[in-house]
Amino acid sequence: MWEGLTLCPYQRVGRRMLRRYLCLVCLFLIIQAASGCKEVAIPQVHLNEEFSLAAGERAFLVDDNMELRFQRVTEDSRCPKNVTCVWAGRVSCEVEVSRRGSSSRVVLTEPGTSEGYSRQRYGEYELAFHVTPYPEAGKEISKDAYRLHLIITKFPESVTGVIGSVLASPFSYEGQEITVIGYYRGWDLLHEAEAGPPDTRSDWVIRDSTGAIYVSANSSAKVPQILRPDSPECVDVILRVEGIIHVTSAGQPYLKAKSIELVS
Repeated sequence: MWEGLTLCPYQRVGRRMLRRYLCLVCLFLIIQAASGCKEVAIPQVHLNEEFSLAAGERAFLVDDNMELRFQRVTEDSRCPKNVTCVWAGRVSCEVEVSRRGSSSRVVLTEPGTSEGYSRQRYGEYELAFHVTPYPEAGKEISKDAYRLHLIITKFPESVTGVIGSVLASPFSYEGQEITVIGYYRGWDLLHEAEAGPPDTRSDWVIRDSTGAIYVSANSSAKVPQILRPDSPECVDVILRVEGIIHVTSAGQPYLKAKSIELVS
């Protein structure tokens, strides 16, 4: 019935316009899809510089080709402002660290009511961190509101790695003389010793790349007077301490210093 019929000119024009329209739509969809596949640029940061991350955000440490991703807050039991609590509580953050083709999970825990930055060792690095905002009574903090503030430093090559071995096997080191080059931490201001002072109430802490240990305040060698054991401003001073390892009846090792020198 319809054989031999030809399309009217306006019908041919309509089909051409429809094909052009469909092509434009396809082109638009392809562009949109391509733009959606673009990776968001990761902020670049440097050693010894402060930066902050919201949950899910990443940063790239240019100096050492390391990527950090703030995964989430796993716990927040900090005592709210202006509230009296039996326990100060704590806040813990899960961070994924990727370097040299491998990834590891690090949990950073900050005590409640702490002032300034908490610190935690990760391999040859020290992570100084602080979590905001701080809880207030009657106010809930949403997951998106948390920010993890970080400063990453690298232990100097001069810092020793002996304290970890002493802590792991204290009695095998008892009576031995050792040399520790590490950070002065005063009266355990950063809560790294994980125990109370073993010899006197004025014992102070030194930290190397593997752990922290008390130095007896009854040592023959004394801390330089410029260092105040209650001052957070002194915790990054590096000391060279030579002394003898002593061990309490409970198995806690500590150092009686024979000499103490400022390194930096």
